[in-house]
Amino acid sequence: MDEAIPLRLLADVTDALKAGRGWEGSLHRLAELLVEQLADWCVIDLLDQRDRARRVVVAGRETGPDSPRPGESSRLLPPWPQHSAAPLAQALRRGAAVLIPDVPPPERAADPLERAQLELLARLGANTAIAAPLDVGGRPFGVIIVTRSKASRPFTEAQVALIGNIAHQGALVVENARLYHQQRDIATYLQRSLLPDTLPAVPPFGLAARYHPARTYAEVGGDWYDAIVLPDGTFTVAVGDVAGHDVRATARMSQLRHMLRALILDRPGPPDDVVRRLDQALENLHEPDVTATLVFAVVRPSVAGPSSITWANAGHPPPLLVPAHGPARFLSGGRGLPLGVDSGVPREVAASEPLTAGSLFLLYTDGLVERRGEDLSAGLERLGREAVSLRDLAPDRFLEELVERVAPAREDDIAVLALCHAASASC
Repeated sequence: MDEAIPLRLLADVTDALKAGRGWEGSLHRLAELLVEQLADWCVIDLLDQRDRARRVVVAGRETGPDSPRPGESSRLLPPWPQHSAAPLAQALRRGAAVLIPDVPPPERAADPLERAQLELLARLGANTAIAAPLDVGGRPFGVIIVTRSKASRPFTEAQVALIGNIAHQGALVVENARLYHQQRDIATYLQRSLLPDTLPAVPPFGLAARYHPARTYAEVGGDWYDAIVLPDGTFTVAVGDVAGHDVRATARMSQLRHMLRALILDRPGPPDDVVRRLDQALENLHEPDVTATLVFAVVRPSVAGPSSITWANAGHPPPLLVPAHGPARFLSGGRGLPLGVDSGVPREVAASEPLTAGSLFLLYTDGLVERRGEDLSAGLERLGREAVSLRDLAPDRFLEELVERVAPAREDDIAVLALCHAASASC
């Protein structure tokens, strides 16, 4: 082992932990780096909420038939008494890295945890070891153990501080990643709770909608969808996006969705008129810097001829019409400014299209088609192409496959709604 590598190792560890692999991936990469540059084996044990230890990482050099395989499955470790001499217990008790200069045989263990750890170290061929706590703010949540065999230069006190520093860096990154995932789960739950639980049944049409949170941040957002049936037999669909990625955007999203519902049920009218009234209602809230985009559409089913859909677009990406045969078309009519910009500017009259059997009408937010460093036209072209290739699928399956193909990275929130005019019972 090269003893002149601490600075390079610290730099490599820092770069690896910044790579955003998630807390599990960060731990595995940390163990791999320690094995590559400093140790023969690395073991990482984490504590659960009941302070039980579980082995989650084993990484190292295979030295014999009894050596654990790198990536060996996790294992719950035995409980231990307060004064256990097990490496894990020593590191947790002292709150600092500890050197085991001469690893004892398992037969000398005084408690179940010490025996389990010494048995593992024996399998690793460990002659010396260092155990360091993963600790944030005085709250330990795991331990890193690195070992060297008799064939390697033994660990000494000179490496203890280095391993302790690396463990501290790893603990900060892992804890932040764990908190991020917790916050992301809470944010996603909040967002989903403000969207409709179910969509109405509107035969002969099939309706499906999905909300997908971004994979790159934990904040809630303003993407939404809705569909309601009106007393005269028509029904409405809408997809919108309130600017921002925070709780305020989510609150405004919920407020906007319910205001639209109230306006529709109170006085149904042409979509452009409904959107105009919604814009005025939003302006009367006197909330500065609240803007939103929206496509609101009214569907008129017909048994005597083609059904039709009429829509108004408030600064939103254009709806996509996918016929049963032939190319898809983006629908550009019925446009106007986003909500919250200037309610006094007139809006275009709502646009209409026939809906023939087998056709599909798609609404979506910009997260589906926008990618960093790419022109929007490329995203729209990709969406049209993939929608055509998937149009024979039922709406639920269509949306799942479409989002996976068009926006696999999920750089932004996505709300998407598909309305299919049944050509068969599967729609």
